[in-house]
Amino acid sequence: MKNDKIRQILIDTGGTFTDCLAVDSAGRVKRAKVLSNGSLRGIIVEILVPRRILIKGKWSAPSGFINGYKFRLLNREHDEIVVTDYDADKSIIEISRALPADVVPLSVFEIISPDEAPVLAAKLVTQTAAEQELPPISIRLATTRGTNALLERKGEAVALFITKGFGDLLEIGTQQRPDLFALNIVKPKPLYSKVIEVLERVEADGSVLQPLNLNGLEKPVAELLNRGISAAAIAFMHSYRNPVHEEKLAEFLRTRGFRTVSCSSASAPFIKILPRAQTAVVNAYLSPVINQYLQRVQKPIQNGKLHVLTSAGGLIQAGSFYPKDSLLSGPAGGVVGAAFAGKQSGYEKVITFDMGGTSTDVARFDGDFEYLFEHEVGDAHLVATALAIESVAAGGGSICG
Repeated sequence: MKNDKIRQILIDTGGTFTDCLAVDSAGRVKRAKVLSNGSLRGIIVEILVPRRILIKGKWSAPSGFINGYKFRLLNREHDEIVVTDYDADKSIIEISRALPADVVPLSVFEIISPDEAPVLAAKLVTQTAAEQELPPISIRLATTRGTNALLERKGEAVALFITKGFGDLLEIGTQQRPDLFALNIVKPKPLYSKVIEVLERVEADGSVLQPLNLNGLEKPVAELLNRGISAAAIAFMHSYRNPVHEEKLAEFLRTRGFRTVSCSSASAPFIKILPRAQTAVVNAYLSPVINQYLQRVQKPIQNGKLHVLTSAGGLIQAGSFYPKDSLLSGPAGGVVGAAFAGKQSGYEKVITFDMGGTSTDVARFDGDFEYLFEHEVGDAHLVATALAIESVAAGGGSICG
């Protein structure tokens, strides 16, 4: 399957593996599977000479494909080693320095790509060398990158700007407890790092009761930037009816140096301020992570198109993608695929079972998809359309106590 014949690449990045399908103009399919950390794994068969190794790997790549990639022995520390040459026909690699003296055959190693896992997988199926861009192609991507960042608390430090008098709103929440009879109540740590109450007020009909006071924000905004906080979530009362104050503050923050600003009136334009604020915080918390990730994926495909699967099972261009819509992107792809496979087999009612490396997702298809308009992922509650999916933390690689 040559580059000029491939018309579409479909990629699903999970917590453990990234799976890739390439479809050519004749409908033929080529597959690739890589680790989601952007690496290929293999074993050492024989050390021919100190810097020349016979290997066995499950990937299919042309000679020279991994030149310049890093070589790392699994579960041990050593100096940086780079692949200087790869002979695919003989399964021999040459490396920049000799391996430690105690390394023996059957030792496991990783070849670490400088690209994100979807790009590495796409280059494998198109046989594109490391330094080259991918051919003009359509790529569709489902990813759990946002979900993992949220669950592992690896998002951006966020400041929440909220109407004066409502600074404790997200801490109070709905006052529902996860364990009703627990005596020792452990509250989840908020996603935001700082709350700034803003003097402003919009009435329920959208009229301005208290004009926005930006003068009093100069000092706290400067302090936030000095602390390294440059992501903001804005949630004002009744902004779904009149977003003018949120929009003015967003412009003010950007001119002062904030790189990420998420307005509740844009990310979740609905009546209730609590879910609006929660959604804006999640969006701001994940925006830098997701945006940087998509930029790294997009960079090698300048001549192609990148669409990302949302939690609702639809595709959207990468530039219009809200991080809040990414949290069930991967599982949604499994549901849509299972429903399609069921229809192709003559079944209108389907129970989907999708086991990955880290979780198992189950859903029901009864001739049409079931949707949720509010859902929870970890400790985060947000307003975003998503397919109704039940997940448990028990995948093929999980160890459950």
